[in-house]
Amino acid sequence: MKLYSLILGIFLLCSTIGHSQFEWGVLLGGSSVDIKPNSFLIKNDNQLDSFTLSFQEANYGFHIGGFIRYSIGKFFIQPELVFNTNKTTFKLREFGMFQTSDSLRDERYQKLDIPFIMGGKFGIFRINAGPVAHIFLNNKSDLVNVSGYKEKFQSATYGYQIGLGFDFGLLTFDLRHEGNFSKYGEHINFFNQNLAFDKSESRLLGTIGFKF
Repeated sequence: MKLYSLILGIFLLCSTIGHSQFEWGVLLGGSSVDIKPNSFLIKNDNQLDSFTLSFQEANYGFHIGGFIRYSIGKFFIQPELVFNTNKTTFKLREFGMFQTSDSLRDERYQKLDIPFIMGGKFGIFRINAGPVAHIFLNNKSDLVNVSGYKEKFQSATYGYQIGLGFDFGLLTFDLRHEGNFSKYGEHINFFNQNLAFDKSESRLLGTIGFKF
């Protein structure tokens, strides 16, 4: 009985390997960010001046990276490693003793995204979903010149991706929605007051890839 089970296990393993497919490739794409507008009134007890900070707009970002796809029948897993960059613009309104002034402040950031995608294939089409980790790499912000500003980025944040894709020869296309579990703006701190917008950041990602 044990010998039979061993032979059956070896047969199933060989059969699985024989019907599996391994592919890898490069990715390039763009994204749009959806953030709920919000405004914060910020005061410093030791100063007469105060100001408001509000979300103005999120510019289109881009990403580039690579993927590995391991398929068994109609099921596949696809870990990815993607460099992601984006820019956000804030509106700063400063209330002085005699006048009010408005200015726009940009913030650029780079992250390393690590999605772990799983899904099913139906002909040339794919349905996929999975978790994603965002590793903070770098940030350049015009807010550093505002009094009381500090940034406290988390080394890693997490979310999920879900979407559709299809393959055409060596080309692969994907359209995904990404949601995140942390609120946008949690890294912004003025006078030890953390700012976080009401809505978590979500993105729509369009990606084209080339398989080898």
